Amino acid sequence: MNAMISKKKAVLAIAAALLGTVALWQRPAPAEQAGGAHTITLPAMQPDLPPGPNRDTVAGTCAICHSTRYTTMQPAFTRAVWTAEVDKMRKTYGAPLTDAQAAQAVDYLVAIRGK
Repeated sequence: MNAMISKKKAVLAIAAALLGTVALWQRPAPAEQAGGAHTITLPAMQPDLPPGPNRDTVAGTCAICHSTRYTTMQPAFTRAVWTAEVDKMRKTYGAPLTDAQAAQAVDYLVAIRGK
């Protein structure tokens, strides 16, 4: 009987602790309590890929795993390096590109970030 009461007390203590945590989540932030608000200004970023040949292929296949920003931040590579990168994405990471789509992706990447 004592073991049962101890278990109930433990369950009640855990429940009370969890409810207290939930109540903390619902409290307004200190700035809101004082009537003020904190603001930040985020940098403006181009969310879309720049125009180029076969842009839709890259947007539909590469953007499954990569953000468009990640793609546009890459260094300028030669066609050979871009081909190797696209092949690596296909063979190592399983990027869902056909041979024709891979060639189109390389064309696009060379057009926007090629040397």
